[in-house]
Amino acid sequence: MLLKKTPLWIASKELLAERGADFFRCLATASETYDPEDIHDLRVASRRLREGLTLFSRSFPPDRVSRLRKAVRKVTDILGDLRNIDECLAFLREEAVALGPEHGGHLLGCIDLYLNKRSTARKRLKSDLRTIKPATLRKLFVKTIRTPYLFDPPPDTVDPFISVDDFARQSIDERLAAVLALVPRARSAEQSAAQHRLRIAVKRYRYRMEVLAPLMAEGYRQQHAHVKEYQEILGRIHDLDVFAELIRGIGLPVATEAALAGLLTEKRDESFTAFCAKLDTTPFEEIGARVRSLL
Repeated sequence: MLLKKTPLWIASKELLAERGADFFRCLATASETYDPEDIHDLRVASRRLREGLTLFSRSFPPDRVSRLRKAVRKVTDILGDLRNIDECLAFLREEAVALGPEHGGHLLGCIDLYLNKRSTARKRLKSDLRTIKPATLRKLFVKTIRTPYLFDPPPDTVDPFISVDDFARQSIDERLAAVLALVPRARSAEQSAAQHRLRIAVKRYRYRMEVLAPLMAEGYRQQHAHVKEYQEILGRIHDLDVFAELIRGIGLPVATEAALAGLLTEKRDESFTAFCAKLDTTPFEEIGARVRSLL
């Protein structure tokens, strides 16, 4: 069991081992099922592991960390097409119902098109996943986390004997700073680019929280739920922006395209209102202070 005063060189190995175990478990499952949820779980697990490698990058030889991070990033990337298609299918099916009989039927052809795309992407994913050698990747992972810097570390590395709680507070604040810098601009409804960047920053903050979760006291789940809700709201806003662009190029009748555009605008307005309300009731500064107090 990790203690808050555990030296970083020990804690970094244990925390990365947790993330690695989750990643390899999800990789084995997704490689068998290709189920949308299993693919999603593997993408998330790969991103958490990459965040862990980023977090502890100065505790290990950089060449090994770089090789491992690139190998895990490859897994993330090859899952992207199928995951994006699944999200488009979910969107089209939901909007077909929401538009009703007058316009919803015009989306059925688009759904069929994306079902065909999914079949092709699934075959490609199977082929791509076969290029991933879990045993080789696991060997690289184990070799990397077994060799933290200990005595006479080179310049620009972190003190291996610093307590992990001190390191964690500093490192999680770095992710929070990126979030706070983006909030003022993202408060403007028309600043979609800022909202997209904030979504990514919030996601990285959440992943860093998850990597460090074993160190956190009771109360972690509540703060994590707040961050996750922010990510989900900003994710909906981003998805609606993407889908608003998508519908312009799929050949819908003019009236159907207009009806769908109006529905997306209404949903975006609702999501942006929820985002602003969340900022007012649970600001990131408050979350950050509470997360620090848990470490």
